[in-house]
Amino acid sequence: MASAFKSLLFVPGDRPDRFDKAAASGADAIIIDLEDAVLPDAKSQARTAALDWMQKSAARARAGVRINSPRTAHGCADIAALSELARAPAFVMVPKAETGVDAEIVAEALGGASLIGVVESPRGLSNAFEIATRCSGGLLFGGADYAASLGADLSDWDAMLLARNTLAVAAAGAGVSAYDVPYLAVDDQNGLRAWTARAKALGFSGRSCIHPTQVAVVNEVFTPTASEIQNARDVIDAFHRADGGAVLHKGRLLDRPVITAAERTLAKAPT
Repeated sequence: MASAFKSLLFVPGDRPDRFDKAAASGADAIIIDLEDAVLPDAKSQARTAALDWMQKSAARARAGVRINSPRTAHGCADIAALSELARAPAFVMVPKAETGVDAEIVAEALGGASLIGVVESPRGLSNAFEIATRCSGGLLFGGADYAASLGADLSDWDAMLLARNTLAVAAAGAGVSAYDVPYLAVDDQNGLRAWTARAKALGFSGRSCIHPTQVAVVNEVFTPTASEIQNARDVIDAFHRADGGAVLHKGRLLDRPVITAAERTLAKAPT
């Protein structure tokens, strides 16, 4: 699986005064949003501000941009502007991804840029496996729009469980990362921690954030603890001592899936 972000912080594209602050928040990546966070009459200004900052800032290596849907005029303008950049963003987030073709068009126009597809509709969910194969950067659960399309409650974990499971499986099948929808109750740190832990348990690699105060909690949940890291090392050591043969470790048979899980834990360990 490609390297994953733990936390991705959205920042409105029409607020360039916040770009540097977002980059200094501790988030693994920032997403300059040209879509939902920007009113229609401010799209052009936001696009110019975002792309200008990306060409000048040292933080551009971990900064991406969420364009408007490639099915819209604003999205086409975003793609055209990105295609002329001397330095591409770290990734391009494609909202309203309905089929793999949506991502394919953007990838071809931008020379194979790393894409994160946002799945936020029943049609998109039905094509999640196809979309995942076209998005080397992973999939993001666009939960707010998805819930609205169903008339469901985003804050009801069970109501959103099928969508989350499907995206996690689709991403894993394609060897890419799955990212959860932002937790909308900005002041509820306990809820954020609990729901992030649930998403991690489903196989999500990280989650998006809408406020800098959410970043530390998300990073904490998706960072292995010292005991988890030590256990993973012990598992790998025991497996190597057995020369790849079957071995019991703390009463548990070490087979390939257990080794793979340990390797993933170590890959996420702080350096």
